[in-house]
Amino acid sequence: MDINISNAIVEYESGGDTRRVLNGLNLKVKSGEFVSILGPSGCGKTTLLKYIGGFLEGGRPSRQIFMIFQDFHQLFPWRTLGDNIAYAIQKSSGKSRAEARKQAESVLKEVGLEDYYDYYPHQLSGGMKQRGALARALAVESRVLLMDEPFSSLDPESREAAQRLLLKIWKERGLTVIFVTHDPQEAAFLSDKILYFKDLNGEVQV
Repeated sequence: MDINISNAIVEYESGGDTRRVLNGLNLKVKSGEFVSILGPSGCGKTTLLKYIGGFLEGGRPSRQIFMIFQDFHQLFPWRTLGDNIAYAIQKSSGKSRAEARKQAESVLKEVGLEDYYDYYPHQLSGGMKQRGALARALAVESRVLLMDEPFSSLDPESREAAQRLLLKIWKERGLTVIFVTHDPQEAAFLSDKILYFKDLNGEVQV
């Protein structure tokens, strides 16, 4: 799925003042590309992801687009990992509970969590929770992943394992990925293309 952003403008009101975060931004990401976005804090990286995901005015929400955040709040704490994913499948596709469970088991196996279906989020490590969020995205058959520093809170070993898993799934499924990070090494390891947000007005430098 291609991503085409033309003249995106996003402004926030704060204390009676208007701050423009994205200033006429243009961006094209081809289907199947892995693009990382670097830049200083507050320059609009997360805002761009939310715009693409349809969370902000002017964006266009799509069921094919799934956003994975830095924290782990995408899993309902009162549901097991497997039930979280099965519930998402039922909501997006209307499949029966048995069909949703079978599909949830399949995607959990894909991310290496097949033995954790009946675990609750509080019983999982940070790396497992992020793999669970990735499994949820795969389960609802997303074609575009928007990832906002998803591995920044993980220890080095878990972070490397998560990076390698993401690359494997990206290649196997032909996904389009837009990945925000503060780590140039992570961007270089993962990406086809790196975009750098300069200044504080949404300008992009490749």
